[in-house]
Amino acid sequence: MKKFVKVAMVLTVIFLLGACGKASDTKKVEEDAMKVTIILKEDDKEFDKKEVKVKKDESLQTVMETNYKVDMDKDFISGIDGHVQDAKTSKYWLYDVNGKQPEVGAVEYFLKDGDTVTWTLNKL
Repeated sequence: MKKFVKVAMVLTVIFLLGACGKASDTKKVEEDAMKVTIILKEDDKEFDKKEVKVKKDESLQTVMETNYKVDMDKDFISGIDGHVQDAKTSKYWLYDVNGKQPEVGAVEYFLKDGDTVTWTLNKL
């Protein structure tokens, strides 16, 4: 009987310690998550807007691939959710963050909490 009580107490302690660890892991994930807004436009008309959660170490490229159907041409985004660029008409995807165009591609750009990214498919 004493062995049974000891085993039950050990299992209870292990369970409680395991539950505590999971709670802190969940909190860490929530602390690392940021919210950004993604706006998609074609010919200056907005056709999609989403608020998405991203991790601090995710590039804009990864965020786009996670939340949209993205077509690639070499290292550049050539289509988003069926809206594709067209070289014949000089219509290409460009992006800006908070109204400013970054000097790097989406694969090298890392977002900050609260950023607004606008992707525009326009004639250049």
